[in-house]
Amino acid sequence: MRCTIVLEFDNGDGGETKRVELMRFHSPIEEPTRGDVGLSLAEGKSLLNCVQQAFVVEQIDRFCATRRACLRCGVQRRLHDNHCSELKTTLGKVFYCRERWKACSCGADPSRYISPLKNWLTEASTGELRWLHAQLGATMPYRQAKVVIDLLLPSSGRDNHVTIRNHTVAIGKSINNAEPVYRWCETTKPDVELGIDVGYVRRAHCNRKGSGKQNRAEVGNGSASITVIVAALSEAGKQPRVWASAMPRTKRLNQEMIRFLESSGCGDPNEVVVLTDGARDLAGVAKDLPYDTEWILDWAHIGRLLRRVDQAIAPLAYGRLTENGSAFELWDLFVRFRHYVWVGDTEAWQKFAARLAHLLDLREQRDQVMSVEVRRGLYALFNVVDYLKSNIESLIDYRTWQHVGRRIATGFVESSINRIVGRRMSKGQHMRWSRAGAHSVVQLRVALLNQEFDELARRQFPWIGERRVTWPWRRTSRGF
Repeated sequence: MRCTIVLEFDNGDGGETKRVELMRFHSPIEEPTRGDVGLSLAEGKSLLNCVQQAFVVEQIDRFCATRRACLRCGVQRRLHDNHCSELKTTLGKVFYCRERWKACSCGADPSRYISPLKNWLTEASTGELRWLHAQLGATMPYRQAKVVIDLLLPSSGRDNHVTIRNHTVAIGKSINNAEPVYRWCETTKPDVELGIDVGYVRRAHCNRKGSGKQNRAEVGNGSASITVIVAALSEAGKQPRVWASAMPRTKRLNQEMIRFLESSGCGDPNEVVVLTDGARDLAGVAKDLPYDTEWILDWAHIGRLLRRVDQAIAPLAYGRLTENGSAFELWDLFVRFRHYVWVGDTEAWQKFAARLAHLLDLREQRDQVMSVEVRRGLYALFNVVDYLKSNIESLIDYRTWQHVGRRIATGFVESSINRIVGRRMSKGQHMRWSRAGAHSVVQLRVALLNQEFDELARRQFPWIGERRVTWPWRRTSRGF
């Protein structure tokens, strides 16, 4: 069986039609191979590349033909020279003729020579290919992205993982400088929480001349990693909107966070509630925000510290230590201490923490064999008490806060860090990053996580993702 693929070009007005024979397929019918039905992937890639080649050549020829005549006198401009150029597309590399014309003798042209494709085809690759490279480069390692593209699409030339990396960095920079997708909201937004946390990626060794001393100094100062600040804004039960940056903590970083909050609808005088794990180095990120910020200590970190106290007290819980105490006096006192921390009663939990430390001392005096376990319990208790006292201004009534539907932990931020940083840039990935490369990949992954990547792509290239087809696209909607 033979199948001939023919393209027909017309103007849609029933006029003259141009036919171009592309290729022929041969399929054995007499003795077919088991399961050999339809076109193979290699044949489909060849067909797509041939269609793209013929379509690009015809499109460029018609584009140039409509612009060759002078707008003032109507005379056809004479050809000065031409050369063969290549264009890399998502459907393979194509070749076309790039012409230059001599200016019209009437003086209407501003220059001596006219290049009709100068402002139309400005890059060696199409915007759709660059955005595809950026999307795959942000999702998987560059070499793996190159393998996937070569497996499913026709070859676009001499592209390699470096090309994908360069396109990813360039698109990441354009997304970082683009206007936010969401507009300023005039209505009052519901109460939301702003969670801030950090992730780390390994810094690449700088090979530029004269930078070895600076690189060694950064490593010696403990800055062998790049800090990625991630902020997530959300109300309880809804998908958070994420912002991230791998740039240094400068005034520009605060300006970008303000723009993120404004585009999310948090405007003055709305109060911004900041959830944090108590790391004071993050306070500088939000202290310059033009909002009334309220810092809340993350309950998840408090819960983990209390869990360690619980595990240390468990072997010591049985036994009456005072005259009026129960058989599980130590455990009962710890439960009350944990309850008052949960409801935010500062005076009560401090009093019960002191009584709990006194009971542990009594337990050690009565049973010297358990002295190691008692000291372990005291260490865990003092650890959580010091943590609470150092962040006492950020403690709230977590029970009431949770009952009204507000967030009390930064788990939504930590999961965002895992999605943005961990899966692509640090966990299980033996790679190092420059600050610019890490920042660009972070911007792309944030856009993908916020489901804003497609809209940002259409802002720069409005035709990306459009289907400019009629038949047989409409006929395929019929059921079988």
